[in-house]
Amino acid sequence: MPGALEGVRVLDCTQIIAGPLAASLLSEMGADVIKVEPLEGEPWRLQAEIIPKESKNFLVQNRGKRGLALNFKDPRVAPIRDRLIARADVLITNYRPGVPEALGIDYESARRVNPAIIYAENTAFGKEGPDAMRRGYDIVAQAMSGLSTSNPNLQNGLPMPVAFAPADVVTGFALAWAITAALYHRQRTGEGQAINSSLLLSALALQAGSREIVAIDEPVRYEKLAHLAEARARGATMEEIIRERRRFAPELAGNIYYRPYKTKDSYLVVGCLGPGPRARFREALGITDPRYEPGFDPARLAEVGAELVRLCEAKFLERTNDEWLAHLEQYDIACGPVRFVEELFDDPQVLANGYILDYEHALLGPMRGPAPVVQMSATPTRIQRASPALGEHTADVLREAGFSDADIERFRADGLVA
Repeated sequence: MPGALEGVRVLDCTQIIAGPLAASLLSEMGADVIKVEPLEGEPWRLQAEIIPKESKNFLVQNRGKRGLALNFKDPRVAPIRDRLIARADVLITNYRPGVPEALGIDYESARRVNPAIIYAENTAFGKEGPDAMRRGYDIVAQAMSGLSTSNPNLQNGLPMPVAFAPADVVTGFALAWAITAALYHRQRTGEGQAINSSLLLSALALQAGSREIVAIDEPVRYEKLAHLAEARARGATMEEIIRERRRFAPELAGNIYYRPYKTKDSYLVVGCLGPGPRARFREALGITDPRYEPGFDPARLAEVGAELVRLCEAKFLERTNDEWLAHLEQYDIACGPVRFVEELFDDPQVLANGYILDYEHALLGPMRGPAPVVQMSATPTRIQRASPALGEHTADVLREAGFSDADIERFRADGLVA
């Protein structure tokens, strides 16, 4: 059965993670995605190469596409570029503002060629404002959005970013989501449109602290801002700032219900949200929590919380991981072992659901990786292919666009394609 986006042509003029991931997700729904790269390859292809022009990072973000190497910077490429845009349903870019215009792949240029084009553009910080032209990657968006300090991971006093590039990944999914909505809109109305996303907005949207009840939270935000200004003025370290900020939410210091624990032989996590699960957790551990008792004095939050943390941590050290998991499951508590990703390839749950699939790369041979993130009964998702080798499908794509073999050889001789 064909995928939901079978017959949709996507021109993927993106690099690194967010844009490439969005296009890869569309390919898993059946779209024909053409990855357009400079003749030397995009930067992610050249980062930590495992063989020349191939890196694991590139393999991950570009699965399912066909590859076209094209020199956008040469003005002679315009006829090729415009014919590709004319045939496309979707064009995706993720450069700094002004770069798409210089390359002739901005929205206004694209819709002059193809009025019904769906144009999806991602930037680091948005197209307007004082930071619009700033070069940015996920690590910068995490820092500037507050994400890297929202759940602080400090190493040698430095706030470290979340390692899996959450701003990039969320943006990739958001772009794919928006593009499918735009395709639906176009099917109903015939209208194309421009889509804009940014790493900054994605990183902001991820954080619970980015929402506030104005009457309750705004005064606290101003208190936090005053504390930050004072702490920075006296040269406080990041550890000091984060420790001092806990006074604004003392209940967080006594978290025993939603966290990892060390056991006798390994580590596990528990997730108890809401009064019912928390009551079952206390029953399972044989403890009481004075904070849930009538008449509890909020001034004792920090003291009682610290004591409960010490008590629970000590209890979890008394049994092995397997013993605790079996015990907690008897009380219907959400829990699980802490694992490394290598352990998932042979995990019975992963295998039972077909979450790891095999596919083939033109240069590297057999590959294995996660299945498409959603499964659909009427329009199945699938891995169409591995990521393309540099320029692997250049000739095929150009022939489909109506160029002859002689044209393609001339383009190669002129340094326009590879």
